[in-house]
Amino acid sequence: MLLVAVSILSIIGLFNNPAFADGCYLCEGGGYVKYKGADTFDKRKKAQSIGCKVTGTTGSCSNPKGSVD
Repeated sequence: MLLVAVSILSIIGLFNNPAFADGCYLCEGGGYVKYKGADTFDKRKKAQSIGCKVTGTTGSCSNPKGSVD
């Protein structure tokens, strides 16, 4: 019974703590810009400043144009 309770609490904890994973911004016209941590407005602005008009996000990218923190 104790094992079941601990398992349930562990699962609930996973859903209550958002995970911050690295990802990539999809750029208009093609290409990617890698970002670290959470997707934020400031990071999108930084991506735009290096030539990427952000059209979406993806979990991984190959050969990014650059990266933002």
